[in-house]
Amino acid sequence: MTEQSTTTKTDGSITTYCIEHAKTQQSKCAACERTIPHKSLRVAEIFRKSKKVKKDLARHTWFHFKCFKVPELLTRVPIEQFRGYPALNEKDKARVQRVIQSGVGSSWAELMEKAKPAKTEEELEADKEEQAKKDKKKKEDEDSMNMDMTENLTGTQQKSTKSKSKKSAVASEKETATAKPVEEKNKKTLKPKADKKSKVTKKKASVTPATVKEVVLPKEDLLELQNFAKEFSAFK
Repeated sequence: MTEQSTTTKTDGSITTYCIEHAKTQQSKCAACERTIPHKSLRVAEIFRKSKKVKKDLARHTWFHFKCFKVPELLTRVPIEQFRGYPALNEKDKARVQRVIQSGVGSSWAELMEKAKPAKTEEELEADKEEQAKKDKKKKEDEDSMNMDMTENLTGTQQKSTKSKSKKSAVASEKETATAKPVEEKNKKTLKPKADKKSKVTKKKASVTPATVKEVVLPKEDLLELQNFAKEFSAFK
């Protein structure tokens, strides 16, 4: 680039410009702060503190081609001296020429906006309706998200409550299961006593009839006893 295509300030600093297709996707636009896509058209403002600073070490400020605003320098020098311009394809060259010819402060984005045909009232109304639909859908999505979050939280609480209820039920079952063997054991312990008492009663009942049972003697023995009784009476 010739000296005509550079701006040298009183402090000795130098500013130049170049245009090219992005070699990587690591640069960001200084105007909109968005990433400049790989192979898309971009413009750099190159700043050096003095001529002693090598161009490779100069500070590059990158812009999307559509965001770059034409500086005064590019309107005063031949367009061919715009560094990188000669290597562009014909379509890109035509775009660069058009934006520079529009004057200082022009940008490709502004030119495209002005080139759009004016919208009719019907189109404006349709745009409003479309925007209203988008806003409504956005609100519905937000409400749905909030509802889902509430359900998830409520579900967790219910799950916790169910878990506690289940634990309580299990504990009750364990207590019941523990109480049953104790009750059965008590029954078994008391039952033998009752049986023992019953057996004693039965035994007594069986002995009593044996003591009062009538004894039947032979006839000869009865006669002998009667004679013995008579003799005893006479003796008195």
